[in-house]
Amino acid sequence: MNAAALIAALPFGAVVGSFAATAGLRWARGEQALSGRSRCDACAAPLGFGATVPIISFVSLGGACDDCRAPIHPGHFAGEVLGAGLAMASVALLPTAPALAAAALGLVLIAAAVADTASRRLPDLASAAAAILGLGLALARGPAALLAGLAAATLTGGALFLLRRGFTARRGDPGLGLGDVKLAAALALWLGAATPWAMALAGLTGLVQVRLVKPADGRIAFGPVLAASGWVVGLALQAGLFGDLMP
Repeated sequence: MNAAALIAALPFGAVVGSFAATAGLRWARGEQALSGRSRCDACAAPLGFGATVPIISFVSLGGACDDCRAPIHPGHFAGEVLGAGLAMASVALLPTAPALAAAALGLVLIAAAVADTASRRLPDLASAAAAILGLGLALARGPAALLAGLAAATLTGGALFLLRRGFTARRGDPGLGLGDVKLAAALALWLGAATPWAMALAGLTGLVQVRLVKPADGRIAFGPVLAASGWVVGLALQAGLFGDLMP
């Protein structure tokens, strides 16, 4: 592990994490997600440099716009912190090329999670990007991992789709968004045989969240817990922490 690279990963990850969170929020509002200058979500006032320094600006401004004092969406701060954390974890545990791919996948998942939290919809583009990056990471582990990923994606996507159809027929409610099915299949391309671990972790985390948050309709956005669980398990897999248990 290169200490200089690890230190540089913190601010770089925070910056690109901020961009990912902003892209997710803009997509949720039906705006152009990948372009346009930084502005307040409430009053649209352009943000100067002092208001866009990741993490520090949010804390120094008290989590509110300096112009209109409207609360800054917490997704911005979460994206910055998570971006810094996943970049540092990737650099600490993986060689350069896989670290860059894992960090990029993590940033895609941040955007997807923020979008799902804000709109209860997951962008197809995020799932497609996750699938491409996941395939690349699986291939980096060898042909066996790639084949395992393709099989896992087929089984995961098919099983969740049928489960969704079954819930719809039985209760009139699919219980799981189609975007969740797509994202789970995309992550399975990377995770391969470790997919059940990620699904179990996501399910357990989701249940805990429901118990703690107690949403009025009993529902939560499943994308964020699916994204977090998939990325954590995937990083452990890519770093060889599963040993010889999985390809």
